[in-house]
This record gives sequence, structure tokens and C-alpha cells, in this order.
Amino acid sequence: MKRYEKILTIVVVVFSGLQLLPNFAGRLGFFTLTTWLLALSYLIGGYWLFNSKDNREYFLPIVSGVAFAVSIVAIPFITRLRLEDFYYFLPVPNGLLCIGLTAYLIVNRKTENITPSIKNILKRSVIILGISSFFTYTPASFKPFREILMVINSDSEYLVNNLLMFEYGEEYENALENNDCDKAIEFALKSNKSGKIWIGIQDNEEQRTGRKSGIIDTVTQKEGEAKEFTNQDELYQISATYINLYKAYKCKADGKYDDREFSEALLNYRIAHKYLTACDHRSKYWNEEASRSLSNIAFCHEALNKYTLADSFHVEAIYNYRKTIGTTDKTLAKLYSNLASCLSEERQFEYSNKLFSAANAILKTDSSNNDNRKDLSTNYKNLAKNHMQQDSLQEALFFITKTMSLSKNTEMNFCSATLYHGICLYRLSEYTKADSVLKICLQCYESQPKNDRQNIAECNLALSQVNIALAKYDEAKKYLQYGMQITTKNFGYNSVRYANYLKVLAYLNKIFGEYITSEKQYNEVVEIYSRELGRRNDKLPQVFSGLADLEITLSELDAAKAHSDSSISIASSFLPLIYTSSTELLNGSAYADYCLGLHKQADNTYRKVIRINNNYNLNSSATTAIAFNGLGLIETAKGNHKIADSLFQKSIKLHEKIFSDNNPLTAIVYLNHGVLCIQEERFAEAEEKLNKSLKINKRFFKKIMIFLLMYLLRLETLQKRKGKIRLRMTIIKKHWKFTRTNSMTGIGKSWQHKKNSSRGFAQPARKPQ
Repeated sequence: MKRYEKILTIVVVVFSGLQLLPNFAGRLGFFTLTTWLLALSYLIGGYWLFNSKDNREYFLPIVSGVAFAVSIVAIPFITRLRLEDFYYFLPVPNGLLCIGLTAYLIVNRKTENITPSIKNILKRSVIILGISSFFTYTPASFKPFREILMVINSDSEYLVNNLLMFEYGEEYENALENNDCDKAIEFALKSNKSGKIWIGIQDNEEQRTGRKSGIIDTVTQKEGEAKEFTNQDELYQISATYINLYKAYKCKADGKYDDREFSEALLNYRIAHKYLTACDHRSKYWNEEASRSLSNIAFCHEALNKYTLADSFHVEAIYNYRKTIGTTDKTLAKLYSNLASCLSEERQFEYSNKLFSAANAILKTDSSNNDNRKDLSTNYKNLAKNHMQQDSLQEALFFITKTMSLSKNTEMNFCSATLYHGICLYRLSEYTKADSVLKICLQCYESQPKNDRQNIAECNLALSQVNIALAKYDEAKKYLQYGMQITTKNFGYNSVRYANYLKVLAYLNKIFGEYITSEKQYNEVVEIYSRELGRRNDKLPQVFSGLADLEITLSELDAAKAHSDSSISIASSFLPLIYTSSTELLNGSAYADYCLGLHKQADNTYRKVIRINNNYNLNSSATTAIAFNGLGLIETAKGNHKIADSLFQKSIKLHEKIFSDNNPLTAIVYLNHGVLCIQEERFAEAEEKLNKSLKINKRFFKKIMIFLLMYLLRLETLQKRKGKIRLRMTIIKKHWKFTRTNSMTGIGKSWQHKKNSSRGFAQPARKPQ
């Protein structure tokens, strides 16, 4: 090494060391001047600096000088971080020189062609390549590199903030990995703020960390920034910080959503979306993610029952995807399905079904794909649910079969389809089959890993309803209590889901004669539904119908009529009362009218129930059987005994087919028919019917129905003393209400008779839902 080169190299090293002294004025200028002088010396004087006196070469010294100069001249800039693209090519000539010399030395290691000057050039090349490559190619995410650059650039705020951007970014990643969303937000905001200072956006606002007011302020702040600074080329340099902010806020939003804090989740999803769309990420993936982000906002609006807003965000998600991605694939199918599900919640079943079908048409193009298969299965399951809500039970069964054919018996969709199958059978009055299918469903849900057990609770609710219809009251209560236990743990006592169970429990308590408890529970259900869903919602009609039936038992006929009318009024505001799902409500309304002596209205309503079921080919349904019993009571009250006898016979035939001849519901029709036979002086037949009713009720309730026995004793007296028939019939009628009450409960206490003491016996007008 020549003396000139030594001295200049020492000077460059000294001024490089001075870069570590933050208070040294002009350090960068001196460093740049000496570095460029060394580069110029290599460029011009490579021939003299790299040749010995004895053996002079031209090509290698000159080429080496040029390669070294190109690398060295960039060193003052590459320590300042903000590199243009061409800087990444400057170390390349020296790199090629280093590789070539290394290969030459290896090949000629045993010859005399290797001179000391060649070795010295290689040494210089390695040192210069190491320095230039370190500052050019080392990523800022490498912490030791950042520490060095922070010291070198400590007098430059914008360069220090560039390094802090990476420093905070690393802290953000650690927090996010540990699922500490608030910490992740804090460091992501700091990283973004440092990045904005680096590219020249002044941001003196206090950093927000996720408090409720902070979220709102940050949304407003973010919208303002997007308007004030729109240079996308500049913003792209810190686009990673916006992605980090999106992920951090989404992390918090996901947690809030899982905890059912939907308002908080919505605020965090909103701010996450603002950061995601703050700049152009020049990536197909993040354009697609923007659609998923919009869907998350829509899901929150759904959970808050703001369906119009939810629809708008689902539509925007689809529009964004088709505009930015432009492909018809499974992601677009998923977006269609999301909107379809939302429309289903709004009872817009026609549009919902069309969207599910459109999604399926896309998925079917590659149904061998496992993800597509699962999505197809889910869509078929949702189509089944839609048709169940439209009372198209045969269509629902078709899609249930399709769901099962595409699902493995270990998958959740298979379990859900089995649940729907059981519910369909229940609504088709095939209770024994429903019981069997729902037990299979229960086993399926219990085998699922990572399950919050709520689906097990729902299956238990369905089983409790089926067992009530089968008169297995103890089993029904067992299923119901277990479902309530799970639901209370998951949602609490004030949730709509809990109220669904409490409604059935109120019905069971009515059967058991716990009238005060039942009435209290019904009122609690009304309060929960009204508070959570509004004062007129589609769940209230069934509750009011059940409450009206209880009030009839308590002889509170005016209250019963009011609740029955409310039930019909609210139900008709959601759907016309022309579907089979409305027949239970109509039966309840008809029975209330019958008890008030409004026989014409009751007759019309019962006949409407029969017509509706006939339209759906459900001639042998439970509600038809109940309607025939109600019509029999009306004709009995009118004195049309022959017609009443025919109607009771039809009702008994259906009851025996649907419920069996050993069910308390069948027993009530036997009793009504028996009373009619007494009025017609068909004493043998009356005795047969009353004995059947007595035998059934004795099996289900602990105490013998004393007044039912009185019927039989008086019947024997009537047979012997026909002259006193009118007197005996009057006595019997006075006990009708008491007998009806105790025939279902077994409770032996007295009851206050009211003006309706002479009405007939009617089974419960509805099944619990």
C-alpha cells in the first residue's frame, strides 16, 4: 500500500469514528469529503496505487480502481438509509471483482502467476465489499444494524425516526404474538408516527392506545390524515406500519366480538379498516383483505340488529372485491354467502336463497377442493334453515340430505344438519323419529373438539320439546335444565338465548300445575325479548300464546284474550298467517275465543288451521288433531252432538296416531268425547272414554283425579236413575274446570270458579317452540 493511500485511508477511518460523536459539528461533511477523495483517488490513480515498480499491469489495477470507487462513493449515502434503487447496484462491480479474484487465486494457487499486488487488491476488495454490503443490504429489522445507524445519524430526526419505526415495529410483533392487543396497538401507533416523521408528515397528536374515546378520536384523526396527505408513493414506504395498525386493531376487535361486546368490536373494526385503506399497498392480497374487513364491520352491525347497515357493508365488500380482484372464486362465493345469511336474518328468504345458489354455482366448479366442499356443505345447511323458516319442510329435508352427503360425520355441518333433520321431524309430528335423530345429533356435538357446548344446549332444547310431545316430562325437564345450565354460562340470565329455554320451562311448569311459577317465567321471557329485540319482535307471539293458555287455566279470560290478540297481531306483522308455523298460534287464538263464547270466530280459526295444513299436505299433523278437538267442543256447545261426535272421533284417531293412545293430550280428547256421550245418554261408551282418560292420567300424574272418578260414579247413578239426568249433568258441569286443571297436574287443591265454569275441556292449544 502506497504512503498516500495509507494516509488517506487513516483519515477516512478517523472521520468515520467521529460519526459516533453526536456533538461534533461538521462530522458528516468531513466524512463525505474524505470518502469521496479516496474514491476519486481509486478511480483516477488505480494504475499507480495497485502496481509495483517491477511488474506493471494495466487491466486489473484500472478495473479494480473503478470498482472500488463506485462502491466507496456511495458510503456517505447508504448510511443515511433513504436509498434510491440504483444504490443497490453500486457494490455489484466490486462483488464481481472479488469473486473473480478469488476464483483466479484458487485456480492458480500452485503457479507463480499470483503476485503480491493481486493479493493486496483482493484484500481491499473484501474489506470494501464488506463495508458497502453491510450498509446497503442489511435490513433495518436487524437490531444491531439499527443501533449502529442510530448512533451515526443521531443528529437527524427523520433518519432516527426511520429506525424507530422498525424498533417499534419489532415490539409490535412481539406483543401481537403474545396476543396483547393493546400493547400491539400502542407500538403500532408509535411505529406509524415515526414513519410519518421520516417521510415528512408532521404528527404531533398524542398517541392513542385503544380507550373508547381514543378509538373515536383515532378514526377522526385517520380520516383527516388521508385527506391532508395523499402522496401514495411516499405513503407506500411506510405501508407496513398501516398493515400493522390494521392487524393490531383487528386483534382487539376480534377479542371484543368473541366476548360479545359488539359495539366495542365495531369501533375497533372501523379503525382497523381505516388504516388498511389509508394507502395503496400495491398488493392483491390486501385488496382482498379490505373486503374481509368490510364483512367484519357488517357482522358487527348484524349482531347489533342493524341489518340495513349490515347489508350495505356486505354489498360494499362484494363491490370492492369485484372491482379490485375481478375474479369469480371461492372468496367471492363467501361474500355472497355472508350477504345471504344477513338477508336470512331479515326474513328476506327469496333473495337469500338466490345468493346462496349463486355462491354454490361458483363453488361447484371445483367441488373436489376440500375448502369448497365445506363451504358448499355450509350453504346447503343454510338453505335448509331458510326453507324451514318458510315452512317448506320437504325442501328443507332435501337440502339437509345434500348437506349430509357433502359432510363427514365428524364435521360440525353434519351435526347441524342432523339437528335440523330432528327439528323437521318434530314439526312434521313424527316425534319418535325426531327423538332418535336428535340423540344422534347430541352424540355428534359432544364429539366435537374445542366446543363452547352451546350447540349441545340447542340440541337439548329440541329434545326437551320432543319429549314434552311424547309425554316424557321428567326427561324433558332433564334435557331442558342441562341446556339452560350451558346457556347461562355462555350468555347469562338476561340473554335472548336463555329466554328461549325459560319459555319452555314455563310451559312445563304449567303442565306440572306450578301456575304462579309458570306465569312469572312467561312474564320474565316477555321482558327479556322486549328489552333485547324491541317491543314487537317475532319471538313474542309464541310467548303471548302460551301465557294466554295459562290465563285460561286460571280463568283470567280477559287477560287471555288480550294476550291472544297481541300474539296474532304481532305475528301477522312479520309474516302472513298462511304458513304451518302459524297454526299453533291460530289454535291458541281459537281456544281463547271459544272460552269467551265467541264460537263463530273460534270455528273460523280452527277451520283455517285445517286448511293451511291441507295446503302443505300435513293432514295428519298435531295442530290438525287439536283443531278437530276444538271444533268438537264448539259443536258440543251448540248442541250439534252428531257433528261433535264425528269431530272428536277424527281428533282421537289423529291423536292416537301422532301421540299414541297413552298420552295426556289424547286423554283430554277422550274426556271431552266422554262428556258428550253422557249428554247423549250413551252411558257405556261414556264410561269407556272416561276410564281411558283416567287410566292415562293416573300413569302420568301422582294424584288420582278425584272429580274424574266422580264422573264415573255419577255415570253409574245416571244409568240407574234416568229421571235425574238433568240434575246430575248440572253437578258434573260445575266440576269441569276443576277436573281439567287437575287432570294435567295432579294437584288436589280447590279452585275459585268463575263465569266460564261450564266450558269444555281442551288440550293445550300449542306445542312449545
